[in-house]
Amino acid sequence: MRTASKGGGGAGDGSVSALPEGWRAEEAVAGNRKTLEALRELVTYPFLYGRESRLLGLKWPRGLLLYGPPGTGKTSLVRAIVRECDAHLTMISTYSVHKAHVGEGEKFLREAFSEAYSQASRGKPAVIFIDELDAICPRRDNRVDAIDPALRRPGRFDSEVEVTVPTVEERLQILKLYAKNLPLDENVNLQIVAASCNGYVGADLEALCREAAKLAYHRMSNLSEGEKVLKLLTEDWESARSLVGPSMTRGITKEISIVSWHDIGGLKDVKKELQKAVEWPINHAAAYARLGIPPIRGVLLHGPPGCSKTTLAKAAAHAAQASFFSLSGAELYSKYVGEGEALLRRTFQKARLASPSIIFFDEADAIAPKRTGPGGNSSGNVTVGERLLSTLLTEMDGLELATGIIVLAATNRPNAIDAALLRPGRFDKVLYVPPPDVEGRYDVLRIHTRKMKLGDDVDLWKIAECTELFTGADLEGLCREAGMAALREDLSASLIRNTHFQAARSSLSPSLTKAVVDEYSNAAINDPSTMKH
Repeated sequence: MRTASKGGGGAGDGSVSALPEGWRAEEAVAGNRKTLEALRELVTYPFLYGRESRLLGLKWPRGLLLYGPPGTGKTSLVRAIVRECDAHLTMISTYSVHKAHVGEGEKFLREAFSEAYSQASRGKPAVIFIDELDAICPRRDNRVDAIDPALRRPGRFDSEVEVTVPTVEERLQILKLYAKNLPLDENVNLQIVAASCNGYVGADLEALCREAAKLAYHRMSNLSEGEKVLKLLTEDWESARSLVGPSMTRGITKEISIVSWHDIGGLKDVKKELQKAVEWPINHAAAYARLGIPPIRGVLLHGPPGCSKTTLAKAAAHAAQASFFSLSGAELYSKYVGEGEALLRRTFQKARLASPSIIFFDEADAIAPKRTGPGGNSSGNVTVGERLLSTLLTEMDGLELATGIIVLAATNRPNAIDAALLRPGRFDKVLYVPPPDVEGRYDVLRIHTRKMKLGDDVDLWKIAECTELFTGADLEGLCREAGMAALREDLSASLIRNTHFQAARSSLSPSLTKAVVDEYSNAAINDPSTMKH
């Protein structure tokens, strides 16, 4: 009799169907080869090599603990091995032991083990699968450390195997498994789909295939009878990916829009530096390893408000095909002691599981404020900020052993950030994001007017020349106000003309002044703490 258990997941009925001879578990699940082999050793080796073990006095392991994020296939792996070995499966779930009356749960456990012993005495492998062990023994935190240590010793759960988030190769295997019966168009490349699904677990990929098939069916239903051929096109997969995101990021970060470098006007030098700092270590990790170059661990973006710092971080994450975790000061400051630090630690933990990942801190000055010296102010907010800073420093130092995780942060007040963060090994690179110059403003105007119907008299270059000190956000507002001016003039207007842009320009003022821009641009980029208020 062997025991396998896991923390997190759902329960089933434990039924095992007859299979053709030679059937392998790999035909039902993909990836996690290490876990499959560990389960095979646990279930089959005592029966295959029973005589040898008795001669050698070898005692086989009795238990295996599977742990990992939800949806990575822990239950499916156990079921597949049980089917492959034609073993008897006894399922124990939270619902089967948490009964209304005293003693019912204990009785169920005794009967489950008795049944398994009975099957094993007849020469048939017997597996007891305990689902959601952390909910039974004794508290539920979705962590392997929540299980009572008395269970985690040799003679009980002898081994522990982590079921990790699948790699890109494993994602491809899983997609092939779920898509083997789907009518794929010849132009669909599952390798590209797998590469774009960073952070997806097996359950996410199954949902992705289901959503892509649903979209293809809806598209086919709108065609005429002669054209109705069900095919999953590349655009079906892209649309499905926008609907089915990685479950790893749920509960940690809000949904964000997909942004590319082409959606950001100007800032060519900043884009180039971000590409080298963020994209290269992720997309060319082998080159870094070959030369022994440690990748950049953190990048701080600072500059005036409205100059696309947050948008730059989103574009960098999208270009690197990395999981994106976004946190702001408002999310981390809580009235409950320790809640913000716990969220911070949980974010770094999930980023490690879903790597390559980018963790983005908006309003970094609120998350990592300067610490006061001895005898300084010790009000509640300062104490919370100091605890958050200490947690952030510890987590960033822990990234030395992690790969594929980069921390980005944005702030309008770099002088308010604690100096302990602004050193190599934490925020290795500090980039100034300036307001757009005339070429940058022209690019921004082109981006924000690409879906607008403009009249022949609209000259975006001239508008760019007369909007000095306008930030990207200001220019977006200018374009919107020009459209509103056209509607106010005539609700049936079909074009936005130059007069509408001039009216919008006269009603709007730039959010920056020359003095503010000079203050930011004159600050020492490698030592932002010297910036004056």
